[in-house]
Amino acid sequence: MAAVSGIAHAERDTPLWSNPQQSDLDIRQLDIGQLPSVQAFLSRLDAESRCRRFGAPLSDAALDLQAITALENAELMLGIFSEQRLRGLLELYRQGGSGVMELLIVVEGASRRRGMGRRLLNASMLQALDMGARSVDLIYTSDNWPMRRLAQRAGARIDLSFGTFRARIDLVQRPIITRHLRIPIADDLPGVNGQPGRQL
Repeated sequence: MAAVSGIAHAERDTPLWSNPQQSDLDIRQLDIGQLPSVQAFLSRLDAESRCRRFGAPLSDAALDLQAITALENAELMLGIFSEQRLRGLLELYRQGGSGVMELLIVVEGASRRRGMGRRLLNASMLQALDMGARSVDLIYTSDNWPMRRLAQRAGARIDLSFGTFRARIDLVQRPIITRHLRIPIADDLPGVNGQPGRQL
């Protein structure tokens, strides 16, 4: 992903999410107060990104409804910001009563290859553990190379079934996550809505 091979090699030698050193200030937990930002972000997605995330090239109106549904139903929704603009989303959903959560992630085309997907995944793992998850599944199509790379770097166990990959990240095997890190809420941080900062 990095332009310089030495940097790319250094990144491969570093575990993806096993021991974050500090919280990522560009990543914030989203709630219904950020609905306009989420809707604007989804409307900027190109047809290919819409198909990969939703299975079809949904219209803007359909994406507006998807934004409401996600904000209401996701166990956790994180956004990554750059220049005070939402650039990527991550959603976590619990799978029934099990300790498995499903993770969905999308980064706008203009912001890819900058490590934003990796940073969102890093930030979500601690939160998933705190919510009692034992593993996280990423499900994606066989031609989604960015997701395949992300899953491989996360050390996921990858299975292929009917052209769809399921990558399972075992959280129990990664006990050294720094547990004091928390994700700020977007509407409580300066630069988003002008409110004083607050940690979860």
